[in-house]
Amino acid sequence: MVSPTVFADARERTAALGSRTSFRIGGTPELLFEPSTEEEAGEIVAACRRERVPLRILGGGCNLLVADGRLEGAVLATSKIRFERVLDDRVEVGAGNPFPGLVARSADLGIPRLSGCPGIPGSVGGVVAMNAGGRFGSVGDALLEVRGFDLDGKRFVRRVQPGDLGYRSTIFLGAGVVTSAAFLREPGHDVDAARRLFAEAAAWKKATQPLSAASAGCVFKNPAGAPRSAGALIDGLGLKGTREGEAMVSPVHANFIVNEGGATFEDVERLIGRVRERVRAAVTVDLDLEIRVWR
Repeated sequence: MVSPTVFADARERTAALGSRTSFRIGGTPELLFEPSTEEEAGEIVAACRRERVPLRILGGGCNLLVADGRLEGAVLATSKIRFERVLDDRVEVGAGNPFPGLVARSADLGIPRLSGCPGIPGSVGGVVAMNAGGRFGSVGDALLEVRGFDLDGKRFVRRVQPGDLGYRSTIFLGAGVVTSAAFLREPGHDVDAARRLFAEAAAWKKATQPLSAASAGCVFKNPAGAPRSAGALIDGLGLKGTREGEAMVSPVHANFIVNEGGATFEDVERLIGRVRERVRAAVTVDLDLEIRVWR
């Protein structure tokens, strides 16, 4: 049972979320929880439901646009839930573990199916919840099991099943909090081949994406059935470099919006709207957001 003191501490530690998001944009929640164990996270979820406190889950903050100003309710950050257990058939990892570090060691850990995921930022919990990925692979390629708590604070342990994972979505996104995940270990795999895949994917990412800029990654999902990707559609309309305030469509990759230093939530929203309107008018395609938006 979470004590009233925990709520008081969460109120005292609130701070602007801009320091916790890769966009460097975001206001201040009424409450900020930072559990260090899976069990504590579950207790907090249950307490917020019991007290009717709106709750949002913050992973690595790398696929997220957060409104400026005061945010109603609580945020549970999973960044302190960190552990790693290497077993015969799996590697179990806490939601707060940095995903890039896991991918960098995937060949040595015996998880070759993650070797195509360099350059994907964020925490394990966040990338699992959205099935993050790219041209060379997705986190779901190696995912065995997901653990966490539903919106009532009830523990779940789910072996991944057909239909659980989609394109940049899973059944876990918005359904509670992911606190850990297990990835398939394949002892005896071709380590050199996994390392070559990692190097190829990393080089492609570095050459084609603004990895050092403040952004939330790809803004739009690639539209189903369209002849080109979202980035190619935007680029084809000459929208690279388009600005709203300090927010700009990246000159490197047109599906990235970058914060040039002082971009606001409104700057980014206006720019997203302009891009959507231009694409809709030119090629009658509606672009769906890949990033999440907190208002």
